[in-house]
Amino acid sequence: MANTVSKQAVKKDGKNIMKINSSKLGELEYKEDDLITLSSPLLGFPDLQDFLLISDDDSYPFLWFQSVEDPDICFILIETKSFFKEYNPNIPKRELKVLAISKEEDKKLFSIVVVPVDPKLSTTNLRAPLVVNFEKKLAKQIILDDDSYQIKTPLFSSEESE
Repeated sequence: MANTVSKQAVKKDGKNIMKINSSKLGELEYKEDDLITLSSPLLGFPDLQDFLLISDDDSYPFLWFQSVEDPDICFILIETKSFFKEYNPNIPKRELKVLAISKEEDKKLFSIVVVPVDPKLSTTNLRAPLVVNFEKKLAKQIILDDDSYQIKTPLFSSEESE
């Protein structure tokens, strides 16, 4: 089957290399320590917990968040501060504890992007950031109580999209 995660691992430099045939990105090779594990699933995707965060020069500043359990699931992310300099939501301490984040520098915030037919109308979800601890390889989507952050925040200002 073309779109299944390969359970076969290939030894390369003493490390197990696994493969996934992503429907969006093609064949990807990765090591187990490349995986980011969700401490609780993303809304609407209860069975997915292991992802790869992929940066590509062709798509920068956009990143890919590829599920390894379902090769058809791949989200587009942004590092939120790169588009929204003032973005500084209050992440509850209990959520930081779940992610083993004890210092501010251990925390990276990403937002899921929705790209419609007209990419100039892209939106991002500032109300539910993806918080990542890269050192521990843990992540969680946090739903904020703060109403000032919207689920469908325009990524580009109206002047930029014209």
